[in-house]
Amino acid sequence: MKVTIIGPGALGCLLAASLTIKLDPSDRKVGVPDIWLLDHRPERAQKLVEQGLILEENGRQKNCKIKATANPQEIGTSDVIILCVKSPQVGAGLQLALQLIQEDTLLLTMQNGIGHLELLKDKQKPPSIVIGVTAQGANLVAPGHVRHAGDGLTRIGFLKSVSFSKSLLLSKLCNLLNYGGIETLIVDNIMDYVWSKLLVNVGINALTAIHGCPNGKLLESAVTKDELAAAVREGEAVARALGIEMIGDPLAMTLNVCSKTARNLSSMLQDVNNKRLTEIDSINGAIVAAGKNLGIPTPVNDELVRKVRKIEQSF
Repeated sequence: MKVTIIGPGALGCLLAASLTIKLDPSDRKVGVPDIWLLDHRPERAQKLVEQGLILEENGRQKNCKIKATANPQEIGTSDVIILCVKSPQVGAGLQLALQLIQEDTLLLTMQNGIGHLELLKDKQKPPSIVIGVTAQGANLVAPGHVRHAGDGLTRIGFLKSVSFSKSLLLSKLCNLLNYGGIETLIVDNIMDYVWSKLLVNVGINALTAIHGCPNGKLLESAVTKDELAAAVREGEAVARALGIEMIGDPLAMTLNVCSKTARNLSSMLQDVNNKRLTEIDSINGAIVAAGKNLGIPTPVNDELVRKVRKIEQSF
C-alpha cells in the first residue's frame, strides 16, 4: 500500500514516523507500506530526506529515514492520501492530491473545524473522501522533529456510501494505523464526531490564543471558564439545530479535555506564537456563520473571532 501524507506538520510527521518506526516489516497481517511525505517547500523536503524524522515520546527519541519530496510526480499514484495541512491550506493541498489519485484512491482529511468540508462535499469524482477525527496530541519541535504529546482515539469514516473495494481499502488503512500505534476505529456517524471535536475546539482554542496560555489555565479563572462555557453552549445550539447528534455533554467533554491537557498549547496558540494564520474561520467562525444562517445568535463566538483576527492583523 502506498500512503502519501501531505503536510509535514506535527500530525503529518507523527503519522509518518509511527507508520515507519513502529510497524514490524515481518508482520504479514499488515505488510510494509510505502510511506511518502509531500511538502510544498522543496528545501524542507530535501532536509527531511537528509536528516529523516525524529519521533520523541516518553522522554526517548527514535529516528527513521523517510521519503519526502515537493514534486508529486516523483511519488506517482497513491492508494491512500492523508491530508494533514491546516484548514486555510486545504485548497492548495487538494490540488496536490489530485496529481496522486487513481480510481480507488482514498483521501483522508485530518483538519480541525468544519470549514474544509465545503471544499469536499460536492466532489463526485475520485478520490473518495474519508473524514478523520483524532485525539492524538503532537507538537512540532523543529522541522522533522515531532513530540508525541499524548495518545487518543482516532475515528475515520466515509462521507457517503462507497463500493466494497473502497470499504476494504479503508479497513486496511485502519489496520495499518492500529499496527503503527495510532488507535483507530471506523465509524458510520463520522460527522457527529467532527462536531464533537469542533465544540471542544470552540471552547479552548481561541481563548488560549487570546490569553496566551496553556489549556489548563482557562479553568483557573471564573471569567475565562464562563466564556468557554458560553462559547460551547452557542455551538451546541447551532449543532442541534442542524440535526447533529451530540455525543455526551459537549461542555463536560470540553472541561475534561481542558483538564487532561492542562499543560498543552492549543494548535491555535501555536499558530499565534509562530505568527501564522489560524483556523479561527473553520472553528469559532464556522459557528458564527451557521448561526447567522439559522437565526441563532452567537455573540460570544463573534467576539472570539474578532479578537483572534485582530491578533492575526498584528503579524
